[in-house]
Amino acid sequence: MVRVDELEIPALDGRPLGAVLIHPTAEARAQVVIHGATAVPQRFYRDWATHLAERGVAVLTYDYRGIGRSRTLPIAADRVTMSDWIDDARVVQRWFAARRPALPLVAVGHSFGGQIAATLLPAADAIITVGAQSGYVGGHDSPRKHWLSAVMRGLIPAMTRGFGHLPGWAGLGEDLPAGVAQQWARWCSHPEYLLSELPQLRARMAAWHGPMYALTFDDDSFAPLANVQWLHDRLVGASIEHEHLRVAALELDGVGHFGFFRRRAASELWPRVDDFLARVGVVPIEDECERVLADLQYGVG
Repeated sequence: MVRVDELEIPALDGRPLGAVLIHPTAEARAQVVIHGATAVPQRFYRDWATHLAERGVAVLTYDYRGIGRSRTLPIAADRVTMSDWIDDARVVQRWFAARRPALPLVAVGHSFGGQIAATLLPAADAIITVGAQSGYVGGHDSPRKHWLSAVMRGLIPAMTRGFGHLPGWAGLGEDLPAGVAQQWARWCSHPEYLLSELPQLRARMAAWHGPMYALTFDDDSFAPLANVQWLHDRLVGASIEHEHLRVAALELDGVGHFGFFRRRAASELWPRVDDFLARVGVVPIEDECERVLADLQYGVG
């Protein structure tokens, strides 16, 4: 059995970031930090994080300020922004890297987490992204891009003014502080997305060198290929291995933007990341018997 520790890591303003560290049963061979998607609390990643820990990796998950276990203020009073979330990611990655500096560090980024993974210091030894892309609405096909444009330019500003935050029932599932929602809407309305307000990140993205595994799916309505390619084009120093999977060729009903992290994807999708980690030397390659036994122990299916 893995061991789970609940932690608090101080953000730059001193507010506690709620985090969970999952320890492998034996000595850790590597460490993975999971940077989550917009409005997705860390508990969503627990099953996959446990899967990695059972394969000898220490895994850290956390919530950005204003979300999940890092919501420490009334949401209408919380002035946190999406730029502040990038600072949260840097603080967490720095804390985790300093804990065991001799171990390889892998940054996993889901959606927004993947957009910022290459900008964080200390740099990761490898990056894995799932559904990571630009959020620019113009990268979508019609009529979806027109609907999204109306949401970003009209609905989100109106709702945050009216409610003091963006309610989860509006579509994201988790309440968002107004500053986060408003900045996200501005970024999604600009062809340069987050670089429109944070141009300094362009050089950081270009300067990161290392192996990167990017996983996307053709039924992911949040990550059209044009927007995925926008992100990859800015990571000019990375060695990117991109798998864009046709869901019709998988033994799954659908994957979309979130399905990779659900347990029903464990037998078909999770080994792809295991194989990448083995090829970059983070974890040893298991023989087929060991893999089958591990999957049975975890309860795949």
